[in-house]
Amino acid sequence: MDQNQRKDMEDRFNCPICLSPRLRMVAGMCQHRVCVSCIYDETGTRTLPSCPVCQQEDSFPETRPIIPEDAVLMQRRLGVVECTYEGCGEEMWEWELPEHQRQCPHLVIVIDDSPSTPPRRARPRVTVQAPERPRRRQQTLVRTTRTSARRMAIARQQRASVTGTPGRMTPGRRVAGARRTPARRTRTRTGSKRPQWRL
Repeated sequence: MDQNQRKDMEDRFNCPICLSPRLRMVAGMCQHRVCVSCIYDETGTRTLPSCPVCQQEDSFPETRPIIPEDAVLMQRRLGVVECTYEGCGEEMWEWELPEHQRQCPHLVIVIDDSPSTPPRRARPRVTVQAPERPRRRQQTLVRTTRTSARRMAIARQQRASVTGTPGRMTPGRRVAGARRTPARRTRTRTGSKRPQWRL
């Protein structure tokens, strides 16, 4: 809020008698507003016979009315605050509060004469790193089963029999391989299927 807006707020909402913002304001029949402490005394009787702004007679009630909480809340919304120090209670605009608190007679300064304890030293944090485990090398294992070895032996025997190199196998092994390896089945003259073994 700039200086012009603050001046406008003070002219419109300050009490016309004490020229200060108040939380409890009384509105007359002429729609002018005056604070309770300026127009009524301690007993609640009106001290001014007319409005201090327009001079209208009997504009305000003769006895002090009860100020509703909505009217007080409206003044707080406008920016009227109270001093926060105990025993002061002076009312002012919110932009005047910091300057008032520096010079407020109810300001209490507490001086602590007790010796201050030295700050505790912070313990150094020790971090223990776990040793790195050696990585295992992955070895590819090639396993040869009996079935695959037997198939390879049979394939070698068949290649040897086709190429005609009987020196690679002994007669006993050749006969045993021939017994395990049946030849193609051919039809005889009688029409029956009979397996023939190749030696």
